[in-house]
Amino acid sequence: MKSTRCFFIIVLMALAKVGLSQVREVSISYDGVHGYDSALGQVLEWSSLMKEPRVLSSEKTPEGLRLRWLGASGFELGDNKTTILIDPFVSRPRISNALAPLIIDTTAVDELILKPMGNRNVDAILVSHAHADHVMDVPLVLSRSTTTDHSPLLVGDPNTVALVESYHLSAETRLLAFDDGVVHYLIGQFGDFTVNAVRSLHPQYNFLPWRGPEGEIEGHPPFTGFDYLSYRNIAIAYVISYRGLKFVFFDGAILQNLQKIGEADLLFLGIPVRENNTISEALASLHPSFFIPTHYDDFTVPFHEMSQFDVTIGLTVPLPGKNNGGISLLDFSLFGKFFEEFPRYIKEARSNLPAESQPFFDPKLRILKPLISVSYTHLTLPTILLV
Repeated sequence: MKSTRCFFIIVLMALAKVGLSQVREVSISYDGVHGYDSALGQVLEWSSLMKEPRVLSSEKTPEGLRLRWLGASGFELGDNKTTILIDPFVSRPRISNALAPLIIDTTAVDELILKPMGNRNVDAILVSHAHADHVMDVPLVLSRSTTTDHSPLLVGDPNTVALVESYHLSAETRLLAFDDGVVHYLIGQFGDFTVNAVRSLHPQYNFLPWRGPEGEIEGHPPFTGFDYLSYRNIAIAYVISYRGLKFVFFDGAILQNLQKIGEADLLFLGIPVRENNTISEALASLHPSFFIPTHYDDFTVPFHEMSQFDVTIGLTVPLPGKNNGGISLLDFSLFGKFFEEFPRYIKEARSNLPAESQPFFDPKLRILKPLISVSYTHLTLPTILLV
């Protein structure tokens, strides 16, 4: 059994792009991108908001409560003692052949996920569903983070667990099947973090009656993009509390079972394919102080190749002389349009609240830059309403 496990670890490494000694520079321009470029309107990225000194962005890992967006729906959330990864994915393979195996980018995982963490252990890996842009890098992250003295807890649906088992990795897992009407699980305590999981639904693509590849994951790696399957179209929302502060992470714009979540301080919600969405309902139910959109970046462009931040998910015809960008023929993100829509979501949510609550309802729209750490330490203080 030990030799079999070693064999599959070797296979895992063989399927990953080798280049551990190579350090790639990531340098991304945000010119011409709504929310980041003042020429297009208000800048909503935290490091540029001088009126909110309690929320600070830094390229260095800050002390205390911190969060780092890894792109797509990936996050690192932690403090000085604990680290939780949510949908960690940075390989971002270019899709030139839909039937070709997707290759884990070892250098990207090491340089962009693990190295910035320093000597901190990964305590939990939370996976929303088993599509490639959420789970593809998890086997390598899990392998790298497991030692004789420490192993992260892997949390996910049956397909996530089946995928990791296909690599013959030893892992402590918490399988969330959501059978028999179950819509909520208490996952447990990790340091000062309490994690809950709530059943939700993968969004449906615009123009298509389809929620992405679905079924039961079978076989062994290598996997193509169509081999990464959601389980019964379920996507899991993770609710994480920390010293009175509540984070909600979900990859899509259809958030269900809101009553199991309660009020939240920070709502991180994926906004692509939002033709049908529950954004207004989520805002009215959860009363977040901050709404942070996610999953709007083009996750088929590796970060080290992204000279210009690309917020088009779909089909773009490149223009001569441009490394990124071009004419968009199909865009599931519509990130720029989201800024026009957000006041309407606020208005709809406010109208569904009791009259006495409406004056106090004012969620702030904020955006993040990928791979930049944000310190939320001061939001744990009782002065959050003054931020």
